[in-house]
Amino acid sequence: MTHFIEKIELKTATPGVRRFLKVHRFKSKKPGPKVYLHAGLHADEWPGLLTLQHLITRLISLDEQELLAGEIVIVPFANPIGMDQRLNGSVIGRYSFSGEGNFNRNWPDLTPAAQACLLKNPKASVEDVRQALREAVAELPTHTPLCHLRAILLSLSIDADIILDLHCDSQALLHIYGHHLQSEQSELLAKHLACPIVLLEDEVGASPFDASHVTPWLALAKYSIPLSCFSVTIELRGFADVNDHLAAQDAEGILSFLASNAITTAEITQQPPVKTRVTRLEGVDTISAAVCGIICWKIALGDQVDKGQLIAEIADIEADNPLEGRTPIYSKTQGVLFTTTLARLVTTGEIIAKIAGPEPLENTHGGSLLML
Repeated sequence: MTHFIEKIELKTATPGVRRFLKVHRFKSKKPGPKVYLHAGLHADEWPGLLTLQHLITRLISLDEQELLAGEIVIVPFANPIGMDQRLNGSVIGRYSFSGEGNFNRNWPDLTPAAQACLLKNPKASVEDVRQALREAVAELPTHTPLCHLRAILLSLSIDADIILDLHCDSQALLHIYGHHLQSEQSELLAKHLACPIVLLEDEVGASPFDASHVTPWLALAKYSIPLSCFSVTIELRGFADVNDHLAAQDAEGILSFLASNAITTAEITQQPPVKTRVTRLEGVDTISAAVCGIICWKIALGDQVDKGQLIAEIADIEADNPLEGRTPIYSKTQGVLFTTTLARLVTTGEIIAKIAGPEPLENTHGGSLLML
């Protein structure tokens, strides 16, 4: 057996409070890639938490049968800080109460360490670069609980070949965010997950967790160093899509993808095929509410829409005549409605929907995930 569990104590700012991470490691004697997965970095996004429970169960069984290769590192809950942030009974898990911002923004850019490695030794190998990244992570500041948490997570993940960061949207279809230079791997992952939407970015903005891993390798392209880390964000549908059926299905899809990367030799049940739409992020119509009011949808999640089609109306609850107090919302592209807001009372400027379309749109700001 290669499975062992580690408990890592985290820095705390409050007397009497202790936090920790639990880490599941499967490290086989058989050579193979290193894979890192975690869930709940945005601590109010829970589908991935249950998916990893099912995946760990499957991996324990495969490990007992000696059917694993390489190394698999799983952090089943990546953000104890955010999970502890409750207000009036609700978890407020996207932003830190400490004032340090969004938990999935402004992760360290380790590009200088990777470049310094190549400048010092132009013949440096992929492993040399990984060692330089490990050393850079070891020097990261840990003066706040959040800084310490980030440094710990990066120490577990920075040298992985494959990184899967599990999130969810408000209400959504299963979808994947990846870099356009890794489109083939992203589409393969989508195939195994039966994922209908893949969104490819051409620039990395605001430094989310997944980008912190791939950005150094992108910067080394001019040195002919291969892009040696496949790092993506998987959006496991919406907030409410937390159940054993979906979690087991997604865990099996992830396991099937790992099998395609020679991490297990087990026979994995294939998901029924789905048609996957691959869209550059600049082709996503990100729709904001023009006014405040009650949103009334005219189409459903997953529907195909045409450019200029009426997709919703916002009812003005201050209107003297309700029949005249409706503001129409139209699609700017032809495509698939893949996310909608869970809220029904919306505020002016709030993002209420996203449509994956084929053509770049003038109303977007480049091809970065964080510009959506």
